[in-house]
Amino acid sequence: MAEEVAPLTDEEKYELALQTEHELARLARTYTIMDRNRAEFMQAGACGKLAKHRKVLNIFIKEQKNILTDLAVASAGARVKEDVKLSSKLGHLLVEYDEFDNEIRTERNYTKEIEDQIQMVKKKTLDLAAQQISEDKYQERVLKGEQTVQTLENKLEVQVKKFCAICSDNVQLRSEIHHLLNERTEFNKIWDKLIKNLCIGKKFMIDLIEQATIAYDQREEWVSKLQFLRTKAHNELVAHIQEMREMQRKRDNDVKLQEFFATKGQKRFMKDLEDIYLKKRQKNKALIEVNLENYLNLLIAIREFAHIEHIPEIAKEFLNQEEENFAKFKYVNDLNKQMEELSDRLTICYAEIDAQKVLHEQRGQQQDETLKNFEEKVVNKKKEAAQKEAELHAVEQKLNAILGGMGTLFKLFRCDNNPLIHMLGHNETIHYYNAPLYMQILEKTIHEALVTVHSKEKNATAKKKGVKQEALVVRQDIIPAIIEPVERICQTSPCPLCVEHDLVSDVIDELQFAFTKEEIQEKLKTRLEIEGSQCGLHNVSACHLPKSRQIIQKRYQ
Repeated sequence: MAEEVAPLTDEEKYELALQTEHELARLARTYTIMDRNRAEFMQAGACGKLAKHRKVLNIFIKEQKNILTDLAVASAGARVKEDVKLSSKLGHLLVEYDEFDNEIRTERNYTKEIEDQIQMVKKKTLDLAAQQISEDKYQERVLKGEQTVQTLENKLEVQVKKFCAICSDNVQLRSEIHHLLNERTEFNKIWDKLIKNLCIGKKFMIDLIEQATIAYDQREEWVSKLQFLRTKAHNELVAHIQEMREMQRKRDNDVKLQEFFATKGQKRFMKDLEDIYLKKRQKNKALIEVNLENYLNLLIAIREFAHIEHIPEIAKEFLNQEEENFAKFKYVNDLNKQMEELSDRLTICYAEIDAQKVLHEQRGQQQDETLKNFEEKVVNKKKEAAQKEAELHAVEQKLNAILGGMGTLFKLFRCDNNPLIHMLGHNETIHYYNAPLYMQILEKTIHEALVTVHSKEKNATAKKKGVKQEALVVRQDIIPAIIEPVERICQTSPCPLCVEHDLVSDVIDELQFAFTKEEIQEKLKTRLEIEGSQCGLHNVSACHLPKSRQIIQKRYQ
């Protein structure tokens, strides 16, 4: 059985109807647009696009025909001749134009030069007119000169009075100095006498001390010798006592031995002992005879073997043969020793060869590495040289720019280079060597210009107090920093107790004189090189010496 389809609801039917209506409206809209486009393209009236395109084509066709006719007319013979004539005329006219233009330019330059000269003459006349002094100005200058003369005379009188006072003080000081010099000479004489007496006393004391030391040394030597002799005598006494004891013992022993041998020297006769002694002698005799027979048999065998009857000759040959054998034995031993030494040397040589090979390889590797390092260094140095050359080129460019700027400034400020021309000749170009001279002149002129500008600005500001001021060239709000003295920053006066401890505590037995400037500088250098040389820059209260404590105690007592 076929499945039954569920009926649509009212809402679903309504939605389907809306969708169909929308599609119909869209299709109707597209139809109208397409119909309109078709009418526009197919319409034969004046408003259609197709008609417009046809009109444009007709216009282009007409223009083509006109251009072709113009070309035909222009390419005709008569037109060509006319064109040639016109070109020749135009060339002639251009040449004339150039000539007239050059003449006009020369005339203009001439007129400009004349006008410049006229302006220069006007300026000179104005300068001369400004330089002329009127009577009022002349009187003012005279009055100012008289005032300056009076002020200078007053100053001169004051300075003369001061000079006279200084001269009087100088006379007094000279008299005091002369008196002090005389006192110093007397003091030096007394000091020399005292030093001489002190030296004599020192020499006498030194002689006494030397004699005392010599006597003390001799006493010590004699005491040591006496002690040595005492010990020697004691040792000799002990040795003598021991020797006497040993001699006494030997004597007693000899006496006892003498008595013993005296008792033993008496003969004793015993039969049993004599029989035993005879038997022993017979046995020894039999053994000797057997040995003698054996030796005789050996001698006979040796004679038969050597084919020599005399025994001394056999002994000589035996000795010779023994010597030859011993010599050969020694030779063989020497050869063995030499072989062993050679083998040892060969092993040492092989070891040295191996070591040298290893060293050679290592040196080769090191040389390769060093070559690589040197090549890298060369490359780096070349790069550095190139960089330095570039930097040098840049610096030279900057210097050239600076020198050019100096030249422009020199011209702008209208500096006078007459002294430089006298010094350097007529070469006015600025280079590395004469740049400082130009800089000095520039600085001087700029300083003078700044001073004049500052004075003018001051006068202008004094006149125009209520008016709003413009930006000043020389700023007055910038004040240079005040350089304070060193005494405010740190202590510069050394402690007198430390100085006395360092310099005055050493006793010197010779006459002292004042140091020169060079000696003082050397002393200061050596003093500053010592560690803790700056620790003396303190007050007496901060000193660590015992004298400072005494002084502080006296203050508070």
